[in-house]
Amino acid sequence: MDIADLAASAVKKIATSKGKRLQKKGTAPELPKVQPTTIKSASGAKYNVGFSSREMMPDDFGKKKYYIAGHKMAQDMTGIHDNLTASAMWLGIGEEGGIIIVTADIIGLTNTEVNVIRESLADFCKASKCKAINICCTHQHAGFDTVGYWGKLPKTGKVDTYMQKIFKTIKEICIKAYENRTLGDLYVGTAHVPEAQHDKRPPIVLHDTLTRIRFVPENGAKETWLLNFAAHPNTLGGGNTLCSADYPHFLREGIYAEKDVNVLFGIGAIGAVDPGVFVEGEDVWLRTEKQGKALAAAALKIDNDEKMDAEITVLQQPFYYHADNGVLAFLAMLKVMSSKMVPSEEAGLGMALVSEMTYIKIGSQQIVLVPGEAFPEIAYGGAASAEESATGRGTEINPPTFVEVTGDENLLVFGVSNDFTGYVVPPNDFILHKTQPYLSNGRDKFDRSHYHETNSLGYSAAKTLSTALADIMQRVK
Repeated sequence: MDIADLAASAVKKIATSKGKRLQKKGTAPELPKVQPTTIKSASGAKYNVGFSSREMMPDDFGKKKYYIAGHKMAQDMTGIHDNLTASAMWLGIGEEGGIIIVTADIIGLTNTEVNVIRESLADFCKASKCKAINICCTHQHAGFDTVGYWGKLPKTGKVDTYMQKIFKTIKEICIKAYENRTLGDLYVGTAHVPEAQHDKRPPIVLHDTLTRIRFVPENGAKETWLLNFAAHPNTLGGGNTLCSADYPHFLREGIYAEKDVNVLFGIGAIGAVDPGVFVEGEDVWLRTEKQGKALAAAALKIDNDEKMDAEITVLQQPFYYHADNGVLAFLAMLKVMSSKMVPSEEAGLGMALVSEMTYIKIGSQQIVLVPGEAFPEIAYGGAASAEESATGRGTEINPPTFVEVTGDENLLVFGVSNDFTGYVVPPNDFILHKTQPYLSNGRDKFDRSHYHETNSLGYSAAKTLSTALADIMQRVK
């Protein structure tokens, strides 16, 4: 047994002991079954939509050490290529209230931190009749560590002054977006951009749809576009040490160069899905710009818009996410990350974290906001057969996909939303290192590396999300 074996065993024992202590204190409280809220008005009503955006950079960069998130541990941020932003969109109808969707150039925020922001907006929500605040992270791999585990362990990589800046900025743009609202119509359109994706892990499953929800004000003011596409914003690679929003920056700039609109961008089901428009050996900044411009060009050319009826349904459901990953649990125990842990008899470690899933329906467009990075197989299907899978088992052991649960092949998925919980891997392709689980990459019978499992909550993650969505759908249909 080598040192890594000992470390993996020790971490699991420490985390399991924590789980036992939690269980001795009692059981986790039963979570409420949240009922859907529907916002609609009289026939012929229009949407009222507002937008606000602001740069979100630390005031003390250069004075404090900042770590770059998404690739290597304890990698210093050495400079700034482009500034990070956060944008908010208010979507409401008449005097019935509305919802807010935030997209931010952040690797991720835990549900604990998202709720800190929501609590700061409690008075605003009462006054505005805001039914839900949702924070979707672009998960770009060239920003600051806002989760904690890209620092110099066992210390967190987060800088508190910057976290407070993020909280304050998001609060302010939410309020401003509401103040900026105006009447108009919403449209949804799509385009396929296969050249902007690359699946690096078999089976090759790509959902190459770029979705645009477009608000057109009746007073001729700027349109607002909410975009969604599934590709990891990691185009710059692990060698980059400059702050950047990665390809979402070039996507927004590409649109702004052609059309004077407001743009928000969120990611889809991005597990194992990388950007695609580059060639081997190409300059990383050039290929990142190409990726962004390819998506910008596609968004600008969408010509199949359908008008959305003025009706919004929303349901934000908390749920318990079983923790089997001793390494992530140990980091949470060290307060490297901010997560609320509760006792769980079902989890391998005896504990779970509190997470959430949000369902939104705008007109006829169904949207699911999920924590973490779901593989497209989890959302849309196409998982490996028994012959192709790492376990030798077929799709019968996988839970129903999001599309199957909702009965909607046009379902729109936003990932890394309202929580940061790691990868969600199909169970029939989920394997761990035999002696260093969640610490080192396992290798399957085809000698393929299984990195994603090391940053997953565990084997049951896919079933947990599918079950949570099925529970939601029972109440919204």
